[in-house]
Amino acid sequence: MTLHWRDLTSARRTRLPAVRGAVARPRLLDALDARVLLVTAPAGYGKTTALAEAAAARPGPVAWLTLDSDDADPLVLAASLSLAVQGLPGGARPGEALGAGASPRRVAGLVADVLDGCAALLVLDEAQGLSGTPGADLLGELLAPGEGRVALLSRTALDLPELARLEVSGDAARLSAAELAFTPAEIAALFASQGLTLSGAEVRAAHAATEGWPIAVRFLTQAAAQGRVTPADLADLEGGDAPLGTLFTYLAQEVLGPLDPSLRGLLTRSSVFEELIPALLEDALDEPRARTLLDALAGSGTFLTRAGEDTYRAHPLLRAHLRGLLPPEEARAVAARGAAFFERTGRLRRALAAHLLAGNAARAATLLAGRGGVWLAQGRVTLVDRSLSRLPRAVWTPALHALAGDALRLASRYDEARAEYALAGPLDRALGEVRLALDTVQPAHAWGPLDEAAALIGGDRQGEVRRLRAENLLNAGQLAEAVALEPELRGGARYALRSGDLDAALSRALALADGETGGARAAQNHREGLLLASFLHAARGEVHAAGACARRGLAEGERLESPFVQALALARLGHAQQAAGDFAAARESYEAALRQAQHVAGRLQVEPLMGLAALAGRAGDGARAQALTAEARGQTGGDRYMEGLLVLTAALGLAQGPLAPQAPDGLRQATALFSACGDAFGQAAAALALFTLDAGGAGAAAQAVTAYPFLLGRPSLFAPVASRAGRAALLARLGEAHPDARGALATAARELGYAAVPDPADTPGFEVQVQVLGRVAVLREDGRVREWGRAKARDLLALLAVHPAGLPREAAQEALFPDADPGVGERNFRVTLHALGQVLEEARARSGVFLERGDWLRLRPGADLHVDLAAAWAHLGQAAGTPGRLEALLALPPTLADVDLEDVAREAERYAAALPEALAAEAEVALAVARPDRAARAAGRALSLDPAHEPAARALMRAQHALGRGAAAGRVYAALSAALADLGLRPLPETQALWQALSGARA
Repeated sequence: MTLHWRDLTSARRTRLPAVRGAVARPRLLDALDARVLLVTAPAGYGKTTALAEAAAARPGPVAWLTLDSDDADPLVLAASLSLAVQGLPGGARPGEALGAGASPRRVAGLVADVLDGCAALLVLDEAQGLSGTPGADLLGELLAPGEGRVALLSRTALDLPELARLEVSGDAARLSAAELAFTPAEIAALFASQGLTLSGAEVRAAHAATEGWPIAVRFLTQAAAQGRVTPADLADLEGGDAPLGTLFTYLAQEVLGPLDPSLRGLLTRSSVFEELIPALLEDALDEPRARTLLDALAGSGTFLTRAGEDTYRAHPLLRAHLRGLLPPEEARAVAARGAAFFERTGRLRRALAAHLLAGNAARAATLLAGRGGVWLAQGRVTLVDRSLSRLPRAVWTPALHALAGDALRLASRYDEARAEYALAGPLDRALGEVRLALDTVQPAHAWGPLDEAAALIGGDRQGEVRRLRAENLLNAGQLAEAVALEPELRGGARYALRSGDLDAALSRALALADGETGGARAAQNHREGLLLASFLHAARGEVHAAGACARRGLAEGERLESPFVQALALARLGHAQQAAGDFAAARESYEAALRQAQHVAGRLQVEPLMGLAALAGRAGDGARAQALTAEARGQTGGDRYMEGLLVLTAALGLAQGPLAPQAPDGLRQATALFSACGDAFGQAAAALALFTLDAGGAGAAAQAVTAYPFLLGRPSLFAPVASRAGRAALLARLGEAHPDARGALATAARELGYAAVPDPADTPGFEVQVQVLGRVAVLREDGRVREWGRAKARDLLALLAVHPAGLPREAAQEALFPDADPGVGERNFRVTLHALGQVLEEARARSGVFLERGDWLRLRPGADLHVDLAAAWAHLGQAAGTPGRLEALLALPPTLADVDLEDVAREAERYAAALPEALAAEAEVALAVARPDRAARAAGRALSLDPAHEPAARALMRAQHALGRGAAAGRVYAALSAALADLGLRPLPETQALWQALSGARA
């Protein structure tokens, strides 16, 4: 009896696996954008789960096939593929062909056609079985260019020549175990799905323990949900008592498998060491074959990996499991021999860990006391903290208490640090108190301990106390005294900031920030370069850079597990958001900063309180602004510069709200504080704000803007007016009040969009957007859409927009009222013109600031009036390939508003022809520079506007061909032919020739 082709395979293998309890992993879904995806990782890395979830979330059709050993036979594989795609549109064809006797290769080609026809994804799981088999030959057909996508999931690397070729062409992408490993965010989401909320430190501990190994993360999550393990158990796998070893017995068995007893023994006995080197095992385990055995283990898939040229390491969970199998006395003996080896070879960090495991507390204490300060300087705060926690308190010395204080201080645990310093020697106690005051910027708390330290310290270390005293003077706002004591402070970023040299301060802060993220280091708290740069960017009105630095600083604070850095970063993010005018987001950031700072240091609350006080003043809540300011002043700890900044910011908030008359008193207080500590910038910002409120002179304000043009030119955190147009009006007023300074004020004018300082009559104090693309509208900068007094005013605006040079009044009247009697037409036109003026200019603006009237009518676009059609023609007029032009063209609306005026209709036709033409030109440029993806976007948009645009169609066909999408190129040609047929035309000979060349068809 002849078998039906369906009898060669099983429908069970073509079912999409059910995914339960998986976390969303959009970054893996993004990988499906590749035409061919190869996912290679060992067992337990969640290949099937990840791809099943991603495939289910994909908008297009999906087919699945789990391969087995029988698919090595090409006929069986052809049957399996036919069954996998039968539910897709056109999916019956491969099976019908196979039943009619078609070859397996032909069937694979038909499967590829099915995938191409409906842009489907086919996932082939357990593909490692195809390597080196006759069945692998079918993949060449399956991976042919088209709209379909194929994902291959394999435990081992696939040896397929087609994949190498596709990778070179950019059509194939790979995911490895590293990409499949869970990120900290995904681990947090998985715990959350079980109703467990982890802190940032607990998430990082879980990630460190599992290294993101998906099956280990899932076991850990289930065990935590069942109460068999707690997040605290993850903090220290080296301590020897973690219950994770038995928890992962199954995983260990999966990993170890049927290992040779000698290899298993070596792996078990060496599990007391974090890193393995042959010389260590030869010495500590008396194993002369150590190098050979380590090489064998590294190549056997046991998660023993190379960590260096001569160094190996096992997965932390595997080590925890194996260490639990060792008798305690044997583990201590091995650790003791290892400790001796590490000391002889100068590996003191490893020696300390081994002594702790061996129970050699006294020797561990000596090592830690002697080396701990160096490790802290290297940023190894966690190492010192964990080592101290493993050391019995009975062997602690005053030096170790001082070391513990330093480690706790660097971790922003200031109260605990103070308690440890109290148990240190007198000098270390005094120096610890000084450093606590410096780290939290509370200079008033440092003077007494500084005097104690100076009396106790030896003459050879007096320079250390002098440097600390100088930094405290800087923190107190006593700049002259600080640099007199320590001249080198003059070259620092904080000195430049506090003296008002913001350019130098930013340059130095960025130099500090360069390379600051990543790597082992201790948190520098208020000295973090990124966060200082964020504050300076906000002060200079560079709001995007300010926000970016704050967010990077926040991420670094989370990595360092420093609540101080995180709280300060949130406050600096609030400053960036407030300067940008996003007051709701700023309030959220300030409140988050306050919550983070609550249990860290009072001084850390000053900046978020300062920001909230400014927001309260801006909103007209004077009582709250005053209360917040008073609360913040109580936390400044003797820092006069910070007090001046706080008073200035709160007063600026009042100045920009309904309580502006209450602001001058605060501004004058800020001036006095900044004058006392020598900050020129703070004095300048206060002087400009006083002029704004008619409470200060024009001369001081002009000097302020001359020295710091960004106070008016950009949205500075310390600008006296929030809006650009409002600052422009203030600049015009200042130029009028101090004519001799107009030249010096030109920098601010240029930043505001003017060639020179404008006249007050030309600066209405608000901006207007005129829209005629898509619809006719007038929008104010506050987002309000202006209502039309008369419908004809809308038509008049469109008419003026399509005549940027203007037109005679009579012509405009005739266009709007062609059939009216002259007197009636004149009267109606006059009313219409007045209505348009009201819409554009409102009562507060001088008549004519945006609308030129009289015998000649014209819109007056400029810094305060923007016409979208003018901006569109500016982009259309640029040369093809101009940076940013394609993105601007893609964002343009397809048509002008539908206005029943001949001139507007004519302009609409011109625009409708120019836009696809410009997009087609961009597509040609993109093809010329080998960017078919950009060409496809440009040409595709052009054809959506004009389906019969042949140059765009030719460009899109070439782009699709270059991207390996031959079928898509055919669909472009078919759509063009249909669009031309509707017009009674056919493709030009050059278009036909291009299609014949791309398709390989004969003429």
